[in-house]
Amino acid sequence: MARLPKVRDYLDWYLDWYESEHPTTIAKARGEMKRFIQRFGHRPIDTIRPVEVEQYKRGRLLDDKAAKETVGKEIRVLKTAFQRGVEWKELDVNPLESVKAPRGVRSVVVKFYDRQAMRKLYKANRARAPLWLFLAHTGLRRGEVIGLEKASVVGGRLLLESDPDETGAGRTKSGKWREVPLNRYARWALRHLPDPLVTVHKDTVSDWFAKDAAAAEIGGHLHRLRHTFCAHMVIAGVPLCRVQLLAGHADY
Repeated sequence: MARLPKVRDYLDWYLDWYESEHPTTIAKARGEMKRFIQRFGHRPIDTIRPVEVEQYKRGRLLDDKAAKETVGKEIRVLKTAFQRGVEWKELDVNPLESVKAPRGVRSVVVKFYDRQAMRKLYKANRARAPLWLFLAHTGLRRGEVIGLEKASVVGGRLLLESDPDETGAGRTKSGKWREVPLNRYARWALRHLPDPLVTVHKDTVSDWFAKDAAAAEIGGHLHRLRHTFCAHMVIAGVPLCRVQLLAGHADY
């Protein structure tokens, strides 16, 4: 039988691990777990019933008047944390396994960069311009580009494997193989990138982009390059199902 520690003890230990893996987002993760730890921290994990978590969720939505997006994020972060413990065989149960994270109905305009904004980004840091160009013309997620080798390009197409690595995770989010054809801009960028393309932590790549986007006065986060990839295909008349396949989305 795996150990069944108290919620606070386990989540404190998990957050220590999380900080080593995601040093730039640890403060946000602690904030998202803070209220749950205040409520259940003294309890052994296996004594927490799903109905209690549902009551906690209801309290966050109605009593605290927190947005559905906020509460949904908190639930997903906690569920992931406990699931890690199950996978590591430190826990026998995930008390949030059957709890659904609420999703907001707020409509948000998807933002992307036009050609002028992209030119400003490239000029902001010439050394990193090939990386931003490559991401904008392939739509890769930041986790997909870390450690990516040029040998993954076969016949002018980038092959993203789904096979699990030593950590048990595949490169693609969906766990499926994906092919992305490389246009002339992506091929140019590839020639000017090292092999592997990126060897730093993915949070570092996000920090690089934030710095360059600020210098270029265009704002936004790294994921907006992925939005740019998809949006420009849609503008060009590419069918949504095709965009879905190239982006590796589960649904168009």
